[in-house]
Amino acid sequence: MPLDPTLERLVNMVYRSGFGKLHQYTPEQIMEILRLPHLRIAPVAASDFQIRDDLSVRCYTPAQIDDTTSLPAVIFLSATGYIINHMASCNEYCSLLANKLGMKILYISHRLAPLCQFPEFLYECLDAIKWIHLEANTLGIDANKIAIWGESSGGNIAASLTHLLRDEGLDIVRHQTLIYPMVDLSHDYPSKKDFAHGYLLDITFIDYLEEMVFSAGKYRQDGLASPLVNPNFNQLPTATIITAECDPLRDEGEAYGQKLQAHQTVVKAKRFPGMIHGFLRFYNKLPLANEAFDFACDQLKAAFIPTHEANNTEIHL
Repeated sequence: MPLDPTLERLVNMVYRSGFGKLHQYTPEQIMEILRLPHLRIAPVAASDFQIRDDLSVRCYTPAQIDDTTSLPAVIFLSATGYIINHMASCNEYCSLLANKLGMKILYISHRLAPLCQFPEFLYECLDAIKWIHLEANTLGIDANKIAIWGESSGGNIAASLTHLLRDEGLDIVRHQTLIYPMVDLSHDYPSKKDFAHGYLLDITFIDYLEEMVFSAGKYRQDGLASPLVNPNFNQLPTATIITAECDPLRDEGEAYGQKLQAHQTVVKAKRFPGMIHGFLRFYNKLPLANEAFDFACDQLKAAFIPTHEANNTEIHL
C-alpha cells in the first residue's frame, strides 16, 4: 500500500527543509528539529518525584480523579532517540494516555546520550521501576497492576527492561506495549532497505544513534541492546505490538512479537498500512493514528482484567 497521502505531504515538506540531514546535526540541533506535534489536549494534573540526581518520574493522574486514588499505572518511555528530553513536550500525550486508560502515567526521565550511554540509561530506568513499585502507596498506584509502554527507542528500553526484571525475579510489569520498537541492531531486514530514506526515520539517523549511544556497534549482539537476540524469552509479560507498514523498524518489531509468541507469551500485534514511524503522534489528525492508539489502550486495559472475568468479556479488536 502506498504512503498515506496526508503523511506523504508532510514527509515531502520536512525533507525539503533538510530533515534527511539529521545525522549531521548535534543533539541540541536535533532537539530543535524533532519537536512533537501539539495534540490540543488539556493537560491533567502531574506531580514530579526526584529519585536521585538526573533521574526523576512525573506522575500524571486522569482528569477528575483525586491524585490519592489508587489506580493501575503505566510506565511510559518516550521516543527520545536516547538523546532528547521529551518530558515537557509529552505532557499532552501523557494526559491523553491517562484519560484514555483511566490510569496513572509515570514518565521516566533518565540521563541522555552522549553523556549517558548504553547500558547506563537502561539500569537507571530499572532503578526507577523498582522505586515506583516500592513507593506505590505514595504514588497512589496499584502495585499489582503496572504496565510499561515504550515507543521507538523507548520500545527498545521497555522490551529490555522486561528481560532485566525477569532475570532479577521481579514480577512487577504485567503487560508491555511496544510501539514501532527498535529491538535489533544486529541484523538487516527488508524493511530497513525498503524504507531506508524518506519516511522520517532514515537509516543514516539510526546509524548515527548507534554510533553515539551503543559505542559504534560494540553492543549489536548484546541481548539488552538488541532484545530480539536475547537468549531467554521465557516468562515475559503479555504484549501489544504496533508496527507501521512504511517504517524501517517494521520487520524487527514484528519478529519480536513472533518470538514472544513462540515462547508462549500472549501477543496482540497489528501492522497499520500506509503509516510511518512515529505516526501515533498524529492523533486526531490521522484516522489510523486514532485506531492504533485505541487498539493499544484496549489491549492494555484488557490485560488487567482478571482471568475469570476476561473469559466472560468480549473484546473488540
